[in-house]
Amino acid sequence: MDATTRERLRQLLEEAWCALEEYPPKASRLACQAEHLARCRSDNRAWAESLFIWGIAHLYEGDSQQAIPLFSRALAVYRFLGDEEGQWGCLRAIALAWARAGETQEALETYHQAQTFPHQAEFAARARWLRWFEVSNEPA
Repeated sequence: MDATTRERLRQLLEEAWCALEEYPPKASRLACQAEHLARCRSDNRAWAESLFIWGIAHLYEGDSQQAIPLFSRALAVYRFLGDEEGQWGCLRAIALAWARAGETQEALETYHQAQTFPHQAEFAARARWLRWFEVSNEPA
């Protein structure tokens, strides 16, 4: 990937993260653009991050049914990369999405999977996106 494309991808991801709090539809559009660019350029880390941001945007807008498949795809890429923090984030986001969709059993099962990571407390402390949601982030 050339430097210009890499810089554009980094910029799209940064803008998408920033847009999440102010206007999730914009974050969704930016993450979609980043996802396409990352996939075309075989940048797996950026691909997973863009899928994750895109899912968070859908979740922020209250659309769990659109968010879950995006998180699941990001989870698969993070597993391929061996990125435990990325995997944890996806599992926590999936649990939150299931809880918001009223699927308590699925939420609890996924939440418990996320809790098995040895450094999950550190991951939670860094997960700013998680604080954007309810005061209690525990599933139902």
